[in-house]
This record gives sequence, structure tokens and C-alpha cells, in this order.
Amino acid sequence: MFNVPVLLILYNRVEETHNVFQVLRTVQPTEIYVAGDGGKEGDREDIKLTYRTRSVIQPEWPCQVHTFYQEKHLGRSEMVFEAMKWFFSMEEEGIVLFEDTVPHYDFFPFCETLLNQYRNNEQIFSINGSYLRHRSRQKYKKRMRKGESSYYFSAYSTAWGFATWRNRWNDFTLSMEDYTPDKLRGIVEPYMTRNRQKTYWVSRFNMLRKLNKKYWAYQYLHHVWSHKGLCITPYLNLVTNIGFTKQDSRKVRRLKRNAYPIMPITHPSTIEQNKKEDRYMFRHIFKRAFLRLFQEWLMGNKKA
Repeated sequence: MFNVPVLLILYNRVEETHNVFQVLRTVQPTEIYVAGDGGKEGDREDIKLTYRTRSVIQPEWPCQVHTFYQEKHLGRSEMVFEAMKWFFSMEEEGIVLFEDTVPHYDFFPFCETLLNQYRNNEQIFSINGSYLRHRSRQKYKKRMRKGESSYYFSAYSTAWGFATWRNRWNDFTLSMEDYTPDKLRGIVEPYMTRNRQKTYWVSRFNMLRKLNKKYWAYQYLHHVWSHKGLCITPYLNLVTNIGFTKQDSRKVRRLKRNAYPIMPITHPSTIEQNKKEDRYMFRHIFKRAFLRLFQEWLMGNKKA
């Protein structure tokens, strides 16, 4: 049995939800929170799929299940915001998963260990499950033989499976209307080593602010940086995103990574941003694949 509460956020992907539930069936959390978005108005097939997706969650072990199902369609960003608010109205900390992700079994003890390790350090905002560089299990073992750490501290959150605490999330908002470009630059600058990185993030945040758009993953980054926070990232990927489709661009589909075991873990000796790893994330992930994902969403795709 696993005693850290797990929030699973659903929409309309039946097969993908079945896959993540098989992992939960093995891990056997004692508390599962299930939040499901409603189907799109007038789309009978979409509404039917949302109900079929919810029906997948049938625990066969001693487990308390809490549900938060929407009748109307909110879209992913609004759904995440409402689901997290609901989850943290009852729990102090926990793990968050989505229907289109498959975590490795080691993701759960990894999160549990680090939730305990950094519970009282409010500089640490979340524990990522994804490592988006290509690294094999063999290369990771070589790293461990050198006595190096299992994870690092990053400016970036990766939102395909993570853990966090209520007091780090409580004042999160999807609104950025109170921020001027100068104030946004002041938030971004401490984390970035290159002017193009600063310009990229200020322009993205300013676009969301001016258009009053809700893109929760980017707005969560803004939330972390405005609190001078850091996120923990494993040196080995622990969560696979299986939600990419042939309609997604090739650059976006290439973000899919296999997940590997990571336990036991070795802790870093100091808490400081790994700017070398973050430069890689900017050049190869945010500037390329995530930029395309952002553009596709802005043009009407509601994945965010």
C-alpha cells in the first residue's frame, strides 16, 4: 500500500486512462482523488467518452476514492486549476497525474521521499517526474557509480506528473493581468543566463497577459519564479507521456521518453539551480518542441 494521496485528472481518453490505472493498481494508493472534465456541449460522442473514461477507475484494493466530475467542459487549464484547488482543500501534499501519462513504479517512492525531504523548505515548489533529455539507464548507472546525485534543482517544472504541497500551490492563479513587462522581466532575469532566454519568457508571459489566455503549465512557471522557487528534476525520466497523436507535429511527438527505475536515490549536497541543464532545456525543449506545442494550443488545440 502507498500512503501519499494521488490526484488523477481525466478527460476523454479511455485507453490511456486504463494504462495509468494499471500502474495505480500495482502501487495501491490508499487515497485516490479523481477529477474529470465534462464533455463539450453538443458533442454526444465526447460526452460519452468522458463517462467511459471515468468508469475505468474501479479500485480492487482497500482505497478511499474521492471524485470531482464536471458536467460542463472547462478545458485543460481551467480543469487543472479547479482540480488542484479541490485536492488541496483536503490534502497537505500529494502526487498529480494525468490520463495521458504512464509513470514508472519508482516515480511514487521518488516523490514520497522528496516530499518528506523538502516539506519544510519552501524554496522547493514541485517534484518533476519528467527528464526530457535522452539518457539511458546505463548512463545513469555510470553517473551513480561516480557518486553523483539522482536529481537536480531546476527553474523549470515539467507538468506530466509531479508532486507538490498545498502551501506552494495555494496562491496560484491563471490570471497575469497585474504584471507589466518590466515586472515580468524582473521575475525572469534571476533564472536565465542569456538575453534570448529572458526575451523568450517575457514575451510568452506578456502574450498570455495581453490576450488573457489560460495556459496553466506556463503560468505555473511564472508562479514558481515569482516566488523565487525551484523544482526538482530527476536525472532519469520517470513518467512517459503517451498522449501525443499523429496530428501533433514531429517536434512535439519527439518529447516522448521511456521511463526507468531510479531508486534508491542520492541527494545533492547543495540547493542551487543547475543552469547548465536549464540551458539545454531552453534550447532543445522550450525553444523548439514546447514552442510548437504552445503555437498549436494558441491556434485552437486545447491540450494546455
